[in-house]
Amino acid sequence: MQIRKILSGIDFGKETEKVISYSAFFAKTFNASLDLLYVIDYLMTPPMYLQSYIKEESKEAFIKLNNIKELLSKSEINTQTKILSGRLQESFQKAIKKSQADLVILGFVHHPLRRSSSEKLIKSLKIPMLVVKGKENKIKSFEDVLIKKILCPYDFSEISEKALIEAANFASLFGSELDVIHVLPEFISNKKIKKKIRYDELLKPLYEETINNILEILKKNNINANSFVYEGEPSEKIILHAKRKDMDLIVIGARGLGLIKGLLIGSVTDSVLKKSDCPVLIIH
Repeated sequence: MQIRKILSGIDFGKETEKVISYSAFFAKTFNASLDLLYVIDYLMTPPMYLQSYIKEESKEAFIKLNNIKELLSKSEINTQTKILSGRLQESFQKAIKKSQADLVILGFVHHPLRRSSSEKLIKSLKIPMLVVKGKENKIKSFEDVLIKKILCPYDFSEISEKALIEAANFASLFGSELDVIHVLPEFISNKKIKKKIRYDELLKPLYEETINNILEILKKNNINANSFVYEGEPSEKIILHAKRKDMDLIVIGARGLGLIKGLLIGSVTDSVLKKSDCPVLIIH
């Protein structure tokens, strides 16, 4: 993946500091220019009596964005600021098209009862996207960002192989350790177990076959990685592995071998986004 232009969504919420830090880190690493985008989100043209409030919000955003720009310029990061008004998704699509961005970076907030703005964007933009997550106060500046352990879930789909190749490229660039995992769905074994086949007799050859298939893919793409095979619910196993090994980044295909072809984001990727403690890079 060539990253020459990065578009970062800024909302001045609690994730903003981390979004800026990761944006600066990727901009410095790839020598990319950075656009900071703030959107004044509304569904319909606001009435006249609200125009003064919108102007005030725009003015405040302009000052804050330029403060960030000045800070990043001290680190020699080519930064531009943009303020747009209108529907959130349409504003981002417009900004992506105009800037010809190669990567979008967003913070993430999940609401249990409704889709958040970040979730709506993630599910509507077909572009490589870094979704910044993590523990509070861990990242204060781009100098604090370390990506030494990368996890890539792999399910033998075309998009997951694309994600694997990108994960390997990032691992090489960052000097990171790369873990590749595949999760065998429980129903595969459960069906056969009901036929009175012993659990270990079924799973052992299945695990071995899967590991061998992964090793073949790694060899074909000249990738050096650790391989793991689990059985269970895919997103749970991905998150468990990421937590146990303290991963710094998950690189995952937008959707895998699911049944619903029209979705931009599959159910496993969606679940990983909501549960992950580390940033997630989505590959389309």
